[in-house]
Amino acid sequence: MQLLAHRNPWKIVFVIVVFLFLTTTLSTAGWFYRYFRLREVPPPSAQALRATRPVTRIVGDPQAAMALVTGTPGKSRSLPEQIPSRSRFEISLDPMQEFQEDLRKALVHDLAPAFPELPKFLGEPMAQSPDSGRERFVYQLLDAIENGQADQRPAILLAADLVANEIWCPSENKERCNQLRSQFAQHKLTLEYSELGGGFYYQRDLLWRVWQQYPETDWGERAFVVLLELGWDTSKTCAKGHEQFREIIRRGESFLQQRPTSAHRAAILLLVGQAYATWWSLSNETADSPMADYVDPKRYTEGAEQARLKAISYFEQVVQLAAETKFAEYAHQIIPALRKQQIQNTYKFFCVND
Repeated sequence: MQLLAHRNPWKIVFVIVVFLFLTTTLSTAGWFYRYFRLREVPPPSAQALRATRPVTRIVGDPQAAMALVTGTPGKSRSLPEQIPSRSRFEISLDPMQEFQEDLRKALVHDLAPAFPELPKFLGEPMAQSPDSGRERFVYQLLDAIENGQADQRPAILLAADLVANEIWCPSENKERCNQLRSQFAQHKLTLEYSELGGGFYYQRDLLWRVWQQYPETDWGERAFVVLLELGWDTSKTCAKGHEQFREIIRRGESFLQQRPTSAHRAAILLLVGQAYATWWSLSNETADSPMADYVDPKRYTEGAEQARLKAISYFEQVVQLAAETKFAEYAHQIIPALRKQQIQNTYKFFCVND
Protein backbone atom coordinates (compact mmCIF):
# COMPACT_ATOMS: atom_id res chain seq x y z
CA MET A 1 0.00 0.00 0.00
CA GLN A 2 2.87 2.34 0.70
CA LEU A 3 4.42 1.65 -2.80
CA LEU A 4 1.21 2.54 -4.65
CA ALA A 5 0.89 5.73 -2.74
CA HIS A 6 4.46 6.60 -3.71
CA ARG A 7 3.90 6.07 -7.49
CA ASN A 8 0.65 8.03 -7.94
CA PRO A 9 2.22 11.53 -8.15
CA TRP A 10 4.40 10.46 -11.14
CA LYS A 11 1.40 9.25 -13.06
CA ILE A 12 -0.35 12.57 -12.56
CA VAL A 13 2.66 14.50 -13.83
CA PHE A 14 2.84 12.25 -16.90
CA VAL A 15 -0.80 12.83 -17.77
CA ILE A 16 -0.41 16.61 -17.50
CA VAL A 17 2.64 16.63 -19.76
CA VAL A 18 0.85 14.57 -22.41
CA PHE A 19 -2.18 16.91 -22.30
CA LEU A 20 -0.05 20.03 -22.75
CA PHE A 21 1.83 18.44 -25.67
CA LEU A 22 -1.40 17.55 -27.49
CA THR A 23 -2.93 21.01 -26.93
CA THR A 24 0.13 22.79 -28.30
CA THR A 25 0.27 20.52 -31.34
CA LEU A 26 -3.42 21.12 -32.21
CA SER A 27 -3.13 24.90 -31.82
CA THR A 28 -0.10 25.04 -34.12
CA ALA A 29 -1.81 22.92 -36.75
CA GLY A 30 -4.88 25.19 -36.65
CA TRP A 31 -2.81 28.31 -37.16
CA PHE A 32 -1.06 26.86 -40.23
CA TYR A 33 -4.40 25.76 -41.70
CA ARG A 34 -6.00 29.21 -41.28
CA TYR A 35 -2.91 30.98 -42.71
CA PHE A 36 -2.80 28.95 -45.91
CA ARG A 37 -6.60 29.13 -46.39
CA LEU A 38 -6.63 32.97 -46.16
CA ARG A 39 -3.95 33.16 -48.83
CA GLU A 40 -6.34 31.45 -51.20
CA VAL A 41 -9.04 34.21 -50.76
CA PRO A 42 -8.91 36.78 -53.68
CA PRO A 43 -8.60 40.53 -52.85
CA PRO A 44 -11.77 42.70 -53.01
CA SER A 45 -12.58 44.02 -56.51
CA ALA A 46 -12.56 47.71 -57.47
CA GLN A 47 -16.31 47.52 -58.08
CA ALA A 48 -16.89 46.39 -54.51
CA LEU A 49 -14.80 49.29 -53.22
CA ARG A 50 -16.72 51.83 -55.32
CA ALA A 51 -20.03 50.51 -54.02
CA THR A 52 -19.22 51.85 -50.54
CA ARG A 53 -18.62 55.48 -51.59
CA PRO A 54 -22.24 56.69 -52.03
CA VAL A 55 -22.87 55.95 -48.36
CA THR A 56 -20.40 58.68 -47.44
CA ARG A 57 -22.12 61.18 -49.72
CA ILE A 58 -25.55 60.37 -48.34
CA VAL A 59 -24.46 60.85 -44.74
CA GLY A 60 -22.81 64.11 -45.74
CA ASP A 61 -26.19 65.38 -46.96
CA PRO A 62 -28.25 66.44 -43.87
CA GLN A 63 -31.58 65.66 -45.53
CA ALA A 64 -30.48 62.26 -46.76
CA ALA A 65 -28.88 61.48 -43.42
CA MET A 66 -32.13 62.27 -41.66
CA ALA A 67 -33.94 60.05 -44.14
CA LEU A 68 -31.69 57.16 -43.13
CA VAL A 69 -32.57 57.69 -39.47
CA THR A 70 -36.29 58.28 -39.79
CA GLY A 71 -37.07 56.45 -43.02
CA THR A 72 -38.80 59.60 -44.32
CA PRO A 73 -37.10 61.54 -47.16
CA GLY A 74 -36.64 65.25 -46.64
CA LYS A 75 -37.56 65.29 -42.92
CA SER A 76 -34.43 67.18 -41.91
CA ARG A 77 -35.96 69.92 -39.79
CA SER A 78 -35.24 68.06 -36.53
CA LEU A 79 -31.53 68.71 -37.23
CA PRO A 80 -31.54 72.45 -38.01
CA GLU A 81 -27.96 72.92 -36.89
CA GLN A 82 -26.80 70.72 -39.78
CA ILE A 83 -28.58 72.76 -42.47
CA PRO A 84 -26.19 75.28 -44.05
CA SER A 85 -27.53 78.82 -44.10
CA ARG A 86 -28.54 80.01 -47.56
CA SER A 87 -27.30 83.20 -49.14
CA ARG A 88 -29.63 86.20 -48.88
CA PHE A 89 -30.81 88.87 -51.25
CA GLU A 90 -32.72 92.13 -51.01
CA ILE A 91 -34.70 94.13 -53.57
CA SER A 92 -35.10 97.83 -52.88
CA LEU A 93 -37.66 98.41 -55.63
CA ASP A 94 -41.26 98.82 -54.43
CA PRO A 95 -43.36 97.63 -57.39
CA MET A 96 -46.66 98.61 -55.78
CA GLN A 97 -45.71 102.29 -55.74
CA GLU A 98 -46.63 102.46 -59.42
CA PHE A 99 -50.05 100.97 -58.66
CA GLN A 100 -50.67 103.52 -55.89
CA GLU A 101 -49.71 106.41 -58.17
CA ASP A 102 -52.01 105.15 -60.91
CA LEU A 103 -54.85 104.86 -58.39
CA ARG A 104 -54.44 108.48 -57.27
CA LYS A 105 -54.27 109.71 -60.87
CA ALA A 106 -57.46 107.82 -61.74
CA LEU A 107 -59.30 109.30 -58.76
CA VAL A 108 -58.14 112.82 -59.56
CA HIS A 109 -59.17 112.38 -63.19
CA ASP A 110 -62.70 111.28 -62.26
CA LEU A 111 -63.37 113.42 -59.19
CA ALA A 112 -61.28 116.61 -59.34
CA PRO A 113 -63.90 118.54 -61.38
CA ALA A 114 -66.38 118.09 -58.53
CA PHE A 115 -63.78 118.19 -55.72
CA PRO A 116 -60.97 120.59 -56.71
CA GLU A 117 -59.15 120.13 -53.38
CA LEU A 118 -58.66 116.40 -53.98
CA PRO A 119 -55.25 116.65 -55.74
CA LYS A 120 -53.88 118.63 -52.81
CA PHE A 121 -54.92 116.14 -50.13
CA LEU A 122 -53.98 113.06 -52.14
CA GLY A 123 -50.51 114.45 -52.71
CA GLU A 124 -49.67 115.44 -49.15
CA PRO A 125 -48.00 112.98 -46.72
CA MET A 126 -49.43 112.09 -43.34
CA ALA A 127 -49.87 115.14 -41.13
CA GLN A 128 -47.71 115.26 -38.02
CA SER A 129 -50.64 116.59 -36.01
CA PRO A 130 -54.45 116.65 -36.36
CA ASP A 131 -55.36 118.49 -39.56
CA SER A 132 -58.79 120.11 -39.37
CA GLY A 133 -58.74 120.92 -43.10
CA ARG A 134 -58.17 117.29 -44.06
CA GLU A 135 -60.84 116.14 -41.64
CA ARG A 136 -63.31 118.64 -43.08
CA PHE A 137 -62.60 117.41 -46.62
CA VAL A 138 -63.20 113.78 -45.60
CA TYR A 139 -66.61 114.72 -44.21
CA GLN A 140 -67.35 116.68 -47.41
CA LEU A 141 -66.66 113.59 -49.51
CA LEU A 142 -68.81 111.41 -47.29
CA ASP A 143 -71.70 113.87 -47.37
CA ALA A 144 -71.49 113.97 -51.16
CA ILE A 145 -72.06 110.24 -51.42
CA GLU A 146 -75.72 110.64 -50.53
CA ASN A 147 -76.27 113.25 -53.22
CA GLY A 148 -73.82 112.10 -55.88
CA GLN A 149 -74.39 109.82 -58.83
CA ALA A 150 -74.49 106.12 -57.99
CA ASP A 151 -71.65 105.24 -60.34
CA GLN A 152 -69.37 107.73 -58.56
CA ARG A 153 -69.98 106.39 -55.06
CA PRO A 154 -67.23 103.74 -55.00
CA ALA A 155 -64.70 106.27 -56.34
CA ILE A 156 -65.71 108.88 -53.75
CA LEU A 157 -65.52 106.31 -50.96
CA LEU A 158 -62.07 105.24 -52.10
CA ALA A 159 -60.89 108.83 -52.33
CA ALA A 160 -62.23 109.57 -48.85
CA ASP A 161 -60.40 106.51 -47.55
CA LEU A 162 -57.07 107.62 -48.99
CA VAL A 163 -57.48 111.13 -47.58
CA ALA A 164 -58.55 109.85 -44.15
CA ASN A 165 -55.66 107.39 -44.05
CA GLU A 166 -53.30 110.32 -43.59
CA ILE A 167 -55.06 111.35 -40.36
CA TRP A 168 -53.76 110.28 -36.97
CA CYS A 169 -53.84 111.61 -33.45
CA PRO A 170 -50.88 111.43 -31.03
CA SER A 171 -51.80 109.84 -27.72
CA GLU A 172 -50.52 112.75 -25.61
CA ASN A 173 -53.32 114.90 -27.04
CA LYS A 174 -55.99 112.90 -25.26
CA GLU A 175 -58.82 115.44 -25.39
CA ARG A 176 -58.34 116.11 -29.09
CA CYS A 177 -58.14 112.38 -29.86
CA ASN A 178 -61.40 111.68 -28.01
CA GLN A 179 -63.11 114.44 -29.97
CA LEU A 180 -61.79 113.13 -33.29
CA ARG A 181 -62.84 109.59 -32.45
CA SER A 182 -66.34 110.79 -31.67
CA GLN A 183 -66.59 112.69 -34.95
CA PHE A 184 -65.31 109.69 -36.91
CA ALA A 185 -67.82 107.42 -35.19
CA GLN A 186 -70.68 109.61 -36.44
CA HIS A 187 -69.59 108.68 -39.99
CA LYS A 188 -69.05 105.00 -39.03
CA LEU A 189 -65.27 105.38 -39.08
CA THR A 190 -62.96 104.08 -36.38
CA LEU A 191 -59.69 105.21 -34.84
CA GLU A 192 -57.76 102.58 -32.90
CA TYR A 193 -54.82 103.05 -30.57
CA SER A 194 -51.38 101.72 -31.49
CA GLU A 195 -48.86 101.67 -28.69
CA LEU A 196 -45.99 101.22 -31.12
CA GLY A 197 -47.24 104.12 -33.25
CA GLY A 198 -47.89 106.31 -30.24
CA GLY A 199 -51.36 107.38 -31.24
CA PHE A 200 -54.74 106.64 -32.80
CA TYR A 201 -54.99 105.53 -36.42
CA TYR A 202 -57.79 105.21 -38.96
CA GLN A 203 -58.72 101.59 -39.65
CA ARG A 204 -59.56 101.86 -43.36
CA ASP A 205 -63.30 101.30 -42.88
CA LEU A 206 -64.10 102.95 -46.22
CA LEU A 207 -61.64 100.74 -48.08
CA TRP A 208 -63.39 97.63 -46.75
CA ARG A 209 -66.73 99.17 -47.68
CA VAL A 210 -65.69 99.70 -51.32
CA TRP A 211 -64.63 96.06 -51.68
CA GLN A 212 -67.64 94.64 -49.85
CA GLN A 213 -70.31 96.79 -51.54
CA TYR A 214 -68.83 97.25 -55.02
CA PRO A 215 -66.70 94.15 -55.72
CA GLU A 216 -67.67 93.93 -59.40
CA THR A 217 -66.56 97.46 -60.26
CA ASP A 218 -63.08 98.57 -61.26
CA TRP A 219 -62.86 100.60 -58.04
CA GLY A 220 -63.86 97.53 -56.06
CA GLU A 221 -61.04 95.52 -57.66
CA ARG A 222 -58.59 98.32 -56.94
CA ALA A 223 -59.72 98.25 -53.31
CA PHE A 224 -59.11 94.49 -53.28
CA VAL A 225 -55.53 95.00 -54.48
CA VAL A 226 -54.89 97.60 -51.75
CA LEU A 227 -56.30 95.27 -49.08
CA LEU A 228 -54.16 92.44 -50.39
CA GLU A 229 -51.02 94.59 -50.25
CA LEU A 230 -51.85 95.49 -46.65
CA GLY A 231 -51.87 91.80 -45.73
CA TRP A 232 -55.66 91.75 -45.49
CA ASP A 233 -55.21 93.45 -42.12
CA THR A 234 -55.70 97.21 -41.76
CA SER A 235 -55.23 97.32 -37.98
CA LYS A 236 -51.55 98.39 -38.10
CA THR A 237 -51.11 96.15 -35.01
CA CYS A 238 -51.10 92.63 -36.54
CA ALA A 239 -54.59 92.07 -35.16
CA LYS A 240 -55.14 89.12 -37.53
CA GLY A 241 -51.88 87.39 -36.66
CA HIS A 242 -48.35 87.22 -37.96
CA GLU A 243 -48.81 84.85 -40.90
CA GLN A 244 -50.51 87.18 -43.35
CA PHE A 245 -49.00 85.37 -46.33
CA ARG A 246 -51.42 82.45 -45.93
CA GLU A 247 -54.46 84.72 -46.27
CA ILE A 248 -52.90 86.52 -49.24
CA ILE A 249 -52.38 83.23 -51.04
CA ARG A 250 -55.92 82.08 -50.31
CA ARG A 251 -57.61 85.35 -51.29
CA GLY A 252 -55.36 86.09 -54.23
CA GLU A 253 -55.56 82.68 -55.86
CA SER A 254 -59.33 82.65 -55.48
CA PHE A 255 -59.55 86.04 -57.21
CA LEU A 256 -57.27 84.94 -60.04
CA GLN A 257 -59.34 81.85 -60.64
CA GLN A 258 -62.68 83.65 -60.59
CA ARG A 259 -61.59 86.74 -62.57
CA PRO A 260 -59.10 85.68 -65.24
CA THR A 261 -59.59 88.87 -67.29
CA SER A 262 -59.27 91.42 -64.48
CA ALA A 263 -57.39 94.58 -65.42
CA HIS A 264 -55.48 94.25 -62.15
CA ARG A 265 -54.40 90.65 -62.60
CA ALA A 266 -50.68 91.50 -62.81
CA ALA A 267 -50.72 93.24 -59.42
CA ILE A 268 -52.42 90.26 -57.79
CA LEU A 269 -50.03 87.79 -59.44
CA LEU A 270 -47.16 89.82 -58.01
CA LEU A 271 -48.60 89.92 -54.47
CA VAL A 272 -49.35 86.19 -54.42
CA GLY A 273 -45.82 85.54 -55.69
CA GLN A 274 -44.44 87.66 -52.85
CA ALA A 275 -46.53 85.68 -50.36
CA TYR A 276 -45.09 82.39 -51.60
CA ALA A 277 -41.56 83.85 -51.57
CA THR A 278 -42.10 84.85 -47.95
CA TRP A 279 -43.17 81.30 -47.08
CA TRP A 280 -39.96 79.98 -48.63
CA SER A 281 -37.79 82.52 -46.79
CA LEU A 282 -39.46 81.86 -43.43
CA SER A 283 -38.68 78.14 -43.74
CA ASN A 284 -34.96 78.93 -44.02
CA GLU A 285 -34.52 81.48 -41.24
CA THR A 286 -31.47 80.83 -39.05
CA ALA A 287 -30.60 81.52 -35.44
CA ASP A 288 -28.41 84.49 -36.38
CA SER A 289 -31.15 86.20 -38.39
CA PRO A 290 -32.66 89.51 -37.16
CA MET A 291 -36.01 87.69 -37.37
CA ALA A 292 -34.89 84.75 -35.22
CA ASP A 293 -36.90 85.94 -32.21
CA TYR A 294 -40.09 85.97 -34.25
CA VAL A 295 -39.74 83.07 -36.68
CA ASP A 296 -39.70 79.34 -36.02
CA PRO A 297 -38.61 77.89 -39.40
CA LYS A 298 -39.97 74.44 -38.52
CA ARG A 299 -43.50 75.88 -38.80
CA TYR A 300 -42.94 76.61 -42.48
CA THR A 301 -40.81 73.70 -43.69
CA GLU A 302 -43.72 71.66 -44.98
CA GLY A 303 -44.59 72.91 -48.45
CA ALA A 304 -41.68 75.38 -48.58
CA GLU A 305 -40.06 73.97 -51.72
CA GLN A 306 -43.41 73.96 -53.51
CA ALA A 307 -43.88 77.58 -52.35
CA ARG A 308 -40.56 78.56 -53.93
CA LEU A 309 -41.54 76.99 -57.25
CA LYS A 310 -44.98 78.60 -57.17
CA ALA A 311 -43.43 82.00 -56.46
CA ILE A 312 -41.22 81.63 -59.53
CA SER A 313 -44.24 80.62 -61.61
CA TYR A 314 -46.28 83.65 -60.51
CA PHE A 315 -43.43 86.07 -61.17
CA GLU A 316 -42.93 84.56 -64.63
CA GLN A 317 -46.60 85.23 -65.35
CA VAL A 318 -46.11 88.84 -64.23
CA VAL A 319 -43.31 89.25 -66.79
CA GLN A 320 -45.50 87.82 -69.56
CA LEU A 321 -48.55 89.90 -68.66
CA ALA A 322 -47.00 93.26 -67.76
CA ALA A 323 -43.61 93.36 -69.42
CA GLU A 324 -43.03 97.12 -69.37
CA THR A 325 -43.99 97.82 -65.76
CA LYS A 326 -42.38 98.01 -62.34
CA PHE A 327 -44.07 94.67 -61.63
CA ALA A 328 -41.98 93.00 -64.34
CA GLU A 329 -38.82 94.84 -63.24
CA TYR A 330 -39.28 93.45 -59.75
CA ALA A 331 -40.01 89.96 -61.11
CA HIS A 332 -36.82 90.02 -63.20
CA GLN A 333 -34.83 90.70 -60.02
CA ILE A 334 -36.40 88.11 -57.76
CA ILE A 335 -36.71 85.14 -60.15
CA PRO A 336 -32.93 84.43 -60.44
CA ALA A 337 -32.52 84.62 -56.65
CA LEU A 338 -35.35 82.17 -56.06
CA ARG A 339 -33.96 79.80 -58.67
CA LYS A 340 -30.67 79.80 -56.73
CA GLN A 341 -32.67 79.01 -53.58
CA GLN A 342 -31.67 82.27 -51.92
CA ILE A 343 -33.83 83.86 -49.22
CA GLN A 344 -34.88 87.44 -48.63
CA ASN A 345 -33.50 89.78 -45.99
CA THR A 346 -36.89 91.44 -45.67
CA TYR A 347 -40.22 90.22 -46.93
CA LYS A 348 -43.92 91.04 -47.07
CA PHE A 349 -46.87 89.48 -45.34
CA PHE A 350 -45.27 88.46 -42.06
CA CYS A 351 -46.49 90.96 -39.52
CA VAL A 352 -44.39 91.95 -36.50
CA ASN A 353 -45.70 94.63 -34.16
CA ASP A 354 -42.67 95.33 -32.01
